[in-house]
Amino acid sequence: MDELEMIATMLDEPPTAESEAAVRRRLLSGTSEPEPPKRRAQRRPILWSGFGLAATAAAVTGAVVLSSGTTPRAPDAGHGPEAVQPMSAKTVLLTAAEHAETAPATGQYWHVLRIQSNAFYNERGDYWMLGQQLIGQWSQRDGRSWTGFRGLGAVPMTPKDAPAFKRAGSPDPAPISPALMKDTGTKTFSVCDAAMTFKQVQALPATPGALKNALKRAIPRKHPTAGGTADEVVKNCVSDLLSSVPAPPKVRAAAYRMLATMPGVTSMGQVTDERGRKGFGLRVRVMPEVTDTVIIDPDSSLVLSTTRTLPNVPGKVQKELYLQADWTNSPPSIPSLP
Repeated sequence: MDELEMIATMLDEPPTAESEAAVRRRLLSGTSEPEPPKRRAQRRPILWSGFGLAATAAAVTGAVVLSSGTTPRAPDAGHGPEAVQPMSAKTVLLTAAEHAETAPATGQYWHVLRIQSNAFYNERGDYWMLGQQLIGQWSQRDGRSWTGFRGLGAVPMTPKDAPAFKRAGSPDPAPISPALMKDTGTKTFSVCDAAMTFKQVQALPATPGALKNALKRAIPRKHPTAGGTADEVVKNCVSDLLSSVPAPPKVRAAAYRMLATMPGVTSMGQVTDERGRKGFGLRVRVMPEVTDTVIIDPDSSLVLSTTRTLPNVPGKVQKELYLQADWTNSPPSIPSLP
């Protein structure tokens, strides 16, 4: 029994052996990959706590702010190979795992570039808008790190909000001046909301079972998921490892394979993010009422975006869009859009 067959028995959406083999062959051979869009993301992850459990709402100059964004749009029905032969969550994750093992891991700085969207509600004008900022982070192996910021202005959240937003003068609710700051401390990376050094990240286990146990042990005792099941705890924080932490290639591969064995992970098929990049969407149920949408490019093993749906929270989502995550020799600077 090969790896695909073993994992198929542990998932809640097993496809046929014939369709799995055909889809996976296409992925690994590269024949199904669409023409690369402009501003294609670089390989490998970033530096933030990607799946924080709860959204934060706060009054800001008459507005309510929480992390937010838009959901990925599905492809046109009946177009492309995925319309004939859908890709399962298992195939997406196992393909990403194989490519993660061969990703490069050399360079002076671990570099992450992301767009963070924040939703503001203007009570006077009765409309929602999205304030956006570009965040760049550079980290060295000795723990030294730098963070750069650049505001990207604001846009109406939906077409329904556009007229009121325009009448108000298209305001930027939280303007951010370009800046570059040197960070202090050596525990630079967040894994399950636990701060880790580069050395600790490199020492994480490279097998799915051992990694699962290590992630569960890493989570702080007072964390909201600390009393949950092992699957809930790990699914809540595994995206940190895949999208924001310079874990060794074999550790990232183990994280993908670990996620492939867990229930509550289902495929959305091929989707397109806000920048036109095509990937495969996964719904990851991390708690009974909390679901994450993760878009992955399995051919590069890069997480393109993460979106969290939250109950009883205005705006409903938390969002991060990843533009670049790789090792580089280029020094820190105020970030700009690629």
